[in-house]
Amino acid sequence: RSDALFFFLSSRARDENHCLLPDADARPAAISSRLRQVAVQISTKTCGPCKVVYPHFAALSEELTDVTFCKIMGDHDADTRALMKEWGVRVVPLFMLFRNGEKVTEWSGAKPDVLRENVLEGCTEAEKASIVSA
Repeated sequence: RSDALFFFLSSRARDENHCLLPDADARPAAISSRLRQVAVQISTKTCGPCKVVYPHFAALSEELTDVTFCKIMGDHDADTRALMKEWGVRVVPLFMLFRNGEKVTEWSGAKPDVLRENVLEGCTEAEKASIVSA
């Protein structure tokens, strides 16, 4: 079986850094049960709007240091395609927020202001207090 590819972003990992996560314990829901909020962008290689909004998603990861940001390439391999089917993904870019192992919300679209608003809305006061100014 091939590994699913998840790109993790943080103040310590820039745009192209990634790690291979081979099992369900590495899925965003499992990660959010161990961490605080997890923001996920689901993309595909050929999605133009995904490429347009991604720099804004990456910038948020630099700004909100207490939130984990993850990008999933839904067309990477059979495992990521199966995950997209399991999650019912029909449009990309799709964003999901997880907290305590549960999906809190999801939305689609490539509007940077909506992305920022929704991620901030999902943050706790402590997470908002961690905002690093650009």
